[in-house]
Amino acid sequence: AQASCNPSRSCLHTLSPKPHIATMPQWGDKIDGKEVVLRTLRSDSLEVDVTNFGATLSAVRVLNKSEWIDVLLGYESLDRYLQGGKPNFSSAVGRCANRIAGGTFDLDGHTYTLEKNNGPNHLHGGTKGFWQEIFEVVSYNDNSITLSLFSPDGHMGYPGNLQLYITYEVRGNELHFSYEGKTDQATLLNLTNHGYWNLKGHHAGTILDHKLMVNASHTTAVDENLTITGELNSLKGTAADLREDLHLISDVVDQAGPLDANYCLTLEGPDASEKVGSKAGELLAARVEAPNGISMEVWTDQPGIQVYTGNFVGLPEHPDTWHGKGAKWHKFSGLCLEPQLWPDGIHHKNFPSPILRPDETYRQHSWHVFSTQ
Repeated sequence: AQASCNPSRSCLHTLSPKPHIATMPQWGDKIDGKEVVLRTLRSDSLEVDVTNFGATLSAVRVLNKSEWIDVLLGYESLDRYLQGGKPNFSSAVGRCANRIAGGTFDLDGHTYTLEKNNGPNHLHGGTKGFWQEIFEVVSYNDNSITLSLFSPDGHMGYPGNLQLYITYEVRGNELHFSYEGKTDQATLLNLTNHGYWNLKGHHAGTILDHKLMVNASHTTAVDENLTITGELNSLKGTAADLREDLHLISDVVDQAGPLDANYCLTLEGPDASEKVGSKAGELLAARVEAPNGISMEVWTDQPGIQVYTGNFVGLPEHPDTWHGKGAKWHKFSGLCLEPQLWPDGIHHKNFPSPILRPDETYRQHSWHVFSTQ
């Protein structure tokens, strides 16, 4: 299916209650001489709080029957992100989302060593990934914000000076994510946003009563260390096959176990099975619905989407992490749906390549469509 990206598709209520005023404290502190700011993007039915700390979304409020529901886990202040906050918490993830096996890769005759911050592997760009960088605000209006970041050659072990731009835009009931990157040396780039979603409200318990559809026929196989093996697992006939119908997440978890996998998105049409992983147009990757009538579609031009059911949210060994905006979060409190390239593509020639060269421009476009009954 092709997306129209037309705000007129909105099926949100268009009631006009009093304008919602964000209650977050001032975010004017400086880090390494750089000012941290918080801006709110608005339409009649959607509000998004964005900070340039990590290009992070700290709140997403959906208008549901004259009530604003904050459907994103996040923190109420900059201090909460800095003091025991969750890394990559609804932030931009890079340079490479997901895992790189062994924390090393070869490119154009050179071997590059990355930080091993997830057992034997490198995860989400390392402990000093984009999630804690201070982005520059390039432009801002009521509906959109563009942020930029210069990532120097050698940062976290990656080659090349990288110039990155991220634009978040609200169009009616749609939240758009647009990414663009240029490098002066061959490097790797695979970006996403690591949002934790609960459509009942971030404070309202687990997502086990949500229903989920993912338009994918395979997942990328992993070993006991969650290292990508290069093989594809067919989902046909398994409890993890989430195509076509909406599936109650509690049933999926009971039958297939908690989910934390890269789903390989399926193109429609003849011989679609042969096109798994192709980047050809924009498609509906996933749809999730909550009992309160709020639903969210995820559209993307990427070949994969990481599906994570919040299996490790609320771990007792991290008591300072799992609370924010007046709520405490527990196991399964949030659902992650992260459009991206398949993980560890540098090591598997049958995967979409994450290599970016100086004569190329990295681009990605993904967006979420919110609806209510």
